[in-house]
Amino acid sequence: MPQLDSVIYFIVHTMAHEYKLPSLGDGVTGKVIDILVKPGDTIQKEQIVLIVGTDKVDAEMPVDVAGTVEEILVKKGDDVNEGQSILRIKTEAGAATTPTAVVEPAAAPANPPTPVATVAQAPSTEPTPQQNTSNGTLRVSPLARKRAKEMGVNLADVHPAAGANRISYKDVVDFVKNKLDKTGNTAGSTALAHKPLPNFEKFGEVDRQPQSRIGVITAENMVYAFNAIPHAWISEKADITRLEELRQQNKDKVKAAGGSLTTTAIVAKAVCSVLKKMPQFNASYDPDKKEVIYKKYFNIGIAVDTPRGLLVPVLHKTDQKNLTEISVELSELSTRTRDGKNKPEDLDGGTFTISNIGGIGGTNMISIVNWPQVAILSITAAQMEPHWNGTAFEPRLMMPMTIGWDHRVINGADAARFLVELKKILEEPFLGWL
Repeated sequence: MPQLDSVIYFIVHTMAHEYKLPSLGDGVTGKVIDILVKPGDTIQKEQIVLIVGTDKVDAEMPVDVAGTVEEILVKKGDDVNEGQSILRIKTEAGAATTPTAVVEPAAAPANPPTPVATVAQAPSTEPTPQQNTSNGTLRVSPLARKRAKEMGVNLADVHPAAGANRISYKDVVDFVKNKLDKTGNTAGSTALAHKPLPNFEKFGEVDRQPQSRIGVITAENMVYAFNAIPHAWISEKADITRLEELRQQNKDKVKAAGGSLTTTAIVAKAVCSVLKKMPQFNASYDPDKKEVIYKKYFNIGIAVDTPRGLLVPVLHKTDQKNLTEISVELSELSTRTRDGKNKPEDLDGGTFTISNIGGIGGTNMISIVNWPQVAILSITAAQMEPHWNGTAFEPRLMMPMTIGWDHRVINGADAARFLVELKKILEEPFLGWL
């Protein structure tokens, strides 16, 4: 069947390659922050061609083939989804146009089965969930639907941007911002009196700077978490004198492996031992179903201070790693986070968070639970303090710790037990193996 062979050859060798957006995480969409190429550019496989921002990270997107950029199918500021076509690329064996139809052979046998040449279609970028409104049917992006549920927003109250036929993540965020401006609180919670700011300029010169995108997102998440979760806190101090001696003795071994044996890495390992004994701290709460979701995996988020704001990369399967592996991974994660080179999965899936500002200072810190988690551990700078040993005072290195928790899932007695158990392990690491 020479004609069919010709058709197949035409399809394979004249169809431009379309680079489609890889996964940004389960159900996550993003926004085009920057496009690093232009039509006519020659690109190599794995070259970074696009920066896509999500609500957690700005991700660098490498292309999957080498060739010449024929057409850019998105523009800066566009919302993009997994599987969406981003670039049309002419490869060495390809040409610029994609055939719109396949011509069947002119003389195919009547009875024998005829092979059919098909062109795979790109996944649809239009989400399937739909919302009926008085103006017709509006589509809702998956991330917008997820965000609306998180923020307690009724999608019937949200309107898309002018000219758009779907409700985007930004539309939901803008709706919440407008509610905040009017009420001083989040959608779905009791309104607070909102007072206008005074005219600061009448007292002297001021400098107004727009908040960073990460800062805006963090602020939204913190306001939501603080209003959605009934918080409570309790503090304790751990005597880490012996632990610090052990850390100093072994830090060079870990350094040789490529990591840094920090107090945070040690606490992350110790926390996993406590979480296994007290699973209510490694959970989430579903207010709609009135259910507590106990997670059987242990992914510890570590708060990292960056030039762009506070981010929380995640040590996945922390309980399955030894202390050296945790130290190496934490060093790599922290560096990527500060450099703005996180992978989307770096900041996803956390079950419990640790925030350690001991390197900066402070005597105590009360942190907001990192929703949808139910607990967060805050650590501040360890200090030498005099302690009575029964016969005399002796200097001991004491580290303040505070646990913040969701009172719907955890009670105060259990929170106290959590800190006591953690304190025991830090003061006698052998107990973490029992």
